[in-house]
Parts: sequence; C-alpha cells; structure tokens
Amino acid sequence: MQCVTILYPNKADAKFDFDYYIKRHLPMTAKLLGNPMEIYRGTATPTGAPIPFLCMLRIKVNSIEEFMSVMTGQGAEIIADVPNYTNIEPVIQFDEIIPFML
Repeated sequence: MQCVTILYPNKADAKFDFDYYIKRHLPMTAKLLGNPMEIYRGTATPTGAPIPFLCMLRIKVNSIEEFMSVMTGQGAEIIADVPNYTNIEPVIQFDEIIPFML
C-alpha cells in the first residue's frame, strides 16, 4: 500500500487554522478521494526546540497514479482552498507503507 504525506512546515509567520482544516478542508478532500486519512498536529520536540511541522496529513491510496489522476482531474477545488486555512506551502511526498510487527 502507498500513501501521500502532506507536511506543513513550521515557520516564523506561519498561520494554520485547524478548525477550518478539520471541519471544511478535510471533508472536501475525503469526499473527492474516498481514502482513509490520518491527521497529526505537531505539539513538541524532545529538546524543546520549535516543532519542524505544524501539521501532517497521511492519505492512504491504492496507487500514486490513481491519486494523481483524481487530483489532476478534480483536485483544483482542494488546491484553491489551501489559502483559506494556511499561508504555508505544503510539502508533498509519496510513501510506501511497509508492514512491520514485533
């Protein structure tokens, strides 16, 4: 299985409206993609340094090609909504989920 990871780096003038993101943006994203998602909110680091990422979203996908096809075809609304909740340019990477159990 693969996933799309979307990271929102922390920066001095960063603004991120979690309320809007959770109540409006993610439902729109979920409706379009129909894939399981996990959201993470950065809270602290072991050293007390500023957190490197304010938010991280992981979307499980069947394939990167399928995700890209959906986003290219119908994702303009999702991309256009980003300025409504943040001034951060997200970093997007594609990941392979490797099952691991002890």
